[in-house]
Amino acid sequence: MKRIQNKIAESRWSLPVTAIFTALVWMAGGAIVNQWWMQFTCFVLSCYLMVELNTTFVLLRTYSRMVSCAFLALSCCSPFLFSEADGGIVSLCYIASFMTLFNSYQDKTAAGWTYYTFLALGIACLLWAQMLYFVPLTLVLMGLCLRSLSFRTFMSSILGLLTPYWFAMVYFVYQKDYETPLAYFRSIVEFQPLDTFSSADGLALTLTMLGLERIVALSFTLILAVTGMVHYFRTKFKDKLNTRMYYDVFIVNTLAATTFLLLQPQHFDMLFRLIIVNGSPLVAHYITHTKTFITNISFMVMAATAFAITILNIII
Repeated sequence: MKRIQNKIAESRWSLPVTAIFTALVWMAGGAIVNQWWMQFTCFVLSCYLMVELNTTFVLLRTYSRMVSCAFLALSCCSPFLFSEADGGIVSLCYIASFMTLFNSYQDKTAAGWTYYTFLALGIACLLWAQMLYFVPLTLVLMGLCLRSLSFRTFMSSILGLLTPYWFAMVYFVYQKDYETPLAYFRSIVEFQPLDTFSSADGLALTLTMLGLERIVALSFTLILAVTGMVHYFRTKFKDKLNTRMYYDVFIVNTLAATTFLLLQPQHFDMLFRLIIVNGSPLVAHYITHTKTFITNISFMVMAATAFAITILNIII
């Protein structure tokens, strides 16, 4: 029996309708007034890559555009991210890295795909230095989940990661600007004290710094992501082996980004983008592959809550 959630998940109209709603949210959030053309372009390209990620690697067992719909919906809940051009480029590069990373599945000779994966991550690292902490994690996932790590692909990853830095180095040497690179590398090891949440004052200060809109959006996204994880672990035997490996990558990255965010909340906006990217397939898996009365109700609650949070954050 197909319920409302399944009809929406499998409908060819779901993505166009969600995309139109998202465009309206961007306009209401100030995209036209503030001329956020680059940010919006990066967002559109990111959405396109999420569509391709779902289609190319068959993340869902049935026809559905729910991966990209979930990405759009969660992004709409976070209009405070719209204005950040660097963040938009980082998200785009991050999604692009998955496109090439998954192409290296069980291929220890995939030097080309590995190079492009770490080239995309390298560009993201140039814009946000802390992205470097996800590079070793990606190598670990290549070895444990994708079975594509070898000496050849490892060397390709190093070369891909260093390529953007090589071009940047040439530019800064030409400009005789040595302070900017030094400040960049110093920022990598700048940490907020890890006892931020150990006291009431520290917790209150952090919550005040983040603001209500960020706390609400993060809480909602994590609830959906955890729900998707639980559903995935209960039903993953129905997915193909390669699909299970892809979802393991999404889950590990979600947990890593969430842990990083809790330890270093000053990087909230960038880390929240990574959580949205990794959490979207998990949410889509839950919505598309559940068919009970309870999950149908939960889907309607999710949709209504996402709409309410979007409106709330636009107003705030």
